[in-house]
Amino acid sequence: MPEYDFSQPQRQSKVGLILIFGTALFHLVRNLWVVVIYFLVREVDRQIMLLTILGLFVVLLLTLAYSVLAFLNFKFHIDEKNREFVLRKGVVSTDVINIPFEKIQQVNFRRNLLQRLIGVYSVVIETAGSQDKEIEIKALFQEKANELSERLMELKEAEIFGGREDLEAAAEESPEKATFKKPKWEYHVSLLTLIKLGLSSNYLRGVGLILAFYFTLRDQFMLDEVFPNEIPGQQEFVEKSSFVFIMGLLLFGMVITVAETVIKYYDLNLKQFHESLQVEMGLRNNTKVNIRSSRVQMLEVSTNPVQKFLDLYTLKISLASSQDDLEKSRIKMPGLSPEVVKQVQKFIFKQESSEKVTILPHKIVLWRKFSRGSIPAVLGLVVGFIFQFPTLLLGGLVSVYLILLSLYNYFYFQRLKLGLDKDILVKTSGLWNRKEQFLEIYRLQAVSVRQPLWYKRRGIVNLTFHSAGGDISFNGVRKKEVTPLVNFLMYRVESIERSWM
Repeated sequence: MPEYDFSQPQRQSKVGLILIFGTALFHLVRNLWVVVIYFLVREVDRQIMLLTILGLFVVLLLTLAYSVLAFLNFKFHIDEKNREFVLRKGVVSTDVINIPFEKIQQVNFRRNLLQRLIGVYSVVIETAGSQDKEIEIKALFQEKANELSERLMELKEAEIFGGREDLEAAAEESPEKATFKKPKWEYHVSLLTLIKLGLSSNYLRGVGLILAFYFTLRDQFMLDEVFPNEIPGQQEFVEKSSFVFIMGLLLFGMVITVAETVIKYYDLNLKQFHESLQVEMGLRNNTKVNIRSSRVQMLEVSTNPVQKFLDLYTLKISLASSQDDLEKSRIKMPGLSPEVVKQVQKFIFKQESSEKVTILPHKIVLWRKFSRGSIPAVLGLVVGFIFQFPTLLLGGLVSVYLILLSLYNYFYFQRLKLGLDKDILVKTSGLWNRKEQFLEIYRLQAVSVRQPLWYKRRGIVNLTFHSAGGDISFNGVRKKEVTPLVNFLMYRVESIERSWM
């Protein structure tokens, strides 16, 4: 890998000019598409057309000039004397951004289709405590991007070790603690795994949407009016056509949902280094993220019976973020084997969770879920009596619905529990989509205790555990269990001398 002198102001790669101009051109076309359509559908005077073309040519020249100035004025360098990363940009006015090394959280890579075509990476520097959460350099070749990332993370580590000399000394004593180049393990999700994942996760949602679309179309086209009953064989033709149409829609729904999964998580690759977990994925928008265990606030492991049979699990990692950016700071990794899930848990938590205390919800939670789920049945009965539906058919449908609802809520309630040991809080929930949410106790920021009016007489409360990566809610806890639980959690938060960031 070539050596780069980042102490001197650097520009982006020259092909980045194509990216800047292409982005500006895209925004221009997006804002002027109405004008383009107007000229396509209307007959326009030749003189007006010539003036319009001339105006567009001038706008293109101005856009190109703006892109060139933006490229030339965009410079960055590493100031080791002042221990900060410096970025200077702007055309009309110049903005200078100074990022102290200790505020750098992580350095990620991104690539859209245009960046992949011209062979450059977008380097994203995530910071703590700044108004702009991300600093982005949009066009660097891979070698330069990798070296910049390693240099910045090395300098951040130097802040932790107390200085560059200390870091070098630590590297000599224990090289594996100061290098990020050799992964401890690597895992790649194959295309076949993604296809199986798409069929077993989003399939039902896709089928539901397609069926709803089909029945809407059937009502819109009013097939019974288009093909009157007097036409011989019409009923058989419509039934066969409807069957073929539904099968086609189901197949189309499967293709769409599988394609969505493949495009989003294509070439998903995990690598664990000493201090970070590198995750890369995506076909249309490729993203490479380096996750430091110190930034992970919550971990969620989910699966369903079909995926469990196929040994497929999904991990969702929640990083420290503001409330407005919580969803953007969640990284989802589907299609992982149980062994990889354990490896990631070991990397984040350093030890396995052993639930020593288990809290179960009050049965009022089961009753409330059943009551809310019964509302459609009650409404169905009312509508059925008003429109005089056959009593036997109506009663049978409502009975089947209530039986299925009771079974679902009962088994859902059986899986709902809150477990904890001295270090980790675990919430288990879900019947079909089963998930476990893990939160290290020292990362707790607050515990909210709420008591709705209808819970007061029974002495029941709802709990919410707050962290910088999101919240975990657990409803229907007996009040006598809450006080010792909250006291224990607050004691552990105060007694553990570890930073939550």
